[in-house]
Amino acid sequence: MNSRWSNAALAAAVTLVCVAGAGACGRDNGRGAGAPPTRPAPPTGDVAQQEATLLGREVFSLVDRLAAYGAANQRKYPVSLREAGIDSLTPKVARRIDTHAAPPMGFAMFRHPLGHLLTSCRGSTDLLEESALNEGRFTVTCTDSLGQSSPYNVQRAAGR
Repeated sequence: MNSRWSNAALAAAVTLVCVAGAGACGRDNGRGAGAPPTRPAPPTGDVAQQEATLLGREVFSLVDRLAAYGAANQRKYPVSLREAGIDSLTPKVARRIDTHAAPPMGFAMFRHPLGHLLTSCRGSTDLLEESALNEGRFTVTCTDSLGQSSPYNVQRAAGR
């Protein structure tokens, strides 16, 4: 036989390929066929404050418009966002109100919470007064992806 491979070397190479192939085929990549995607690791650093600022400003805008509606309608607040003429959805955020609470509450939540550290923030019309007294700073309560609530200080957007 005119081969550079000896029978022993050929057998060793075939065995090595079979073992490597069997090891790769038997590995579980963590997801079965048709399994839903897993939640990515939460962001680190100052991301929670940035998300609280984004959601908090949405809450501020929402309760500001609720207060304006109430002032124009003898303190009768709308029962829905549609009645107030406010869109419930933006490209990133979904909004909701609770006008049965005293004072009325506004809620802002990410439409796609996967990949976000915070899922939602809420605040009442009291934050308008807090903002006026604290040079534009106010506090919203935000819920993280584990369901725990924490207060966050937010700076009102310029020009508001």
